[in-house]
Amino acid sequence: MNRLISALLLALFAVTVLAAQPMRRTPEERTAQLKKELELNAKQEKQVLKIFTEADKEREEMFANMQESGDRDQARGKMMKLLEETDKKIEALLTKTQLKKYDDIKKERRERMKERRN
Repeated sequence: MNRLISALLLALFAVTVLAAQPMRRTPEERTAQLKKELELNAKQEKQVLKIFTEADKEREEMFANMQESGDRDQARGKMMKLLEETDKKIEALLTKTQLKKYDDIKKERRERMKERRN
């Protein structure tokens, strides 16, 4: 009986820890996905990783400030601006073929966001 209770508590703890993990992918994961989808070369991959890493730091700072101020509308506007700036930096690195694919990826991302809102 004690083993069963211990196993249940361990399972509950594991679920709680997993639920507390952020859903957002790391800069490395996002870079790997773009590398695969856009066939980035090594130089592009390194630059994209740097862009994603910097954007994540900025987003974390914005989130911390939003929690302090409680102004979600202002934070949302800043997050959208950060996303646009990140996209522009990435777009500047891409070839015409890659840029077309990236535009398609962004369209799909916007459609998924709209579906989540509905």
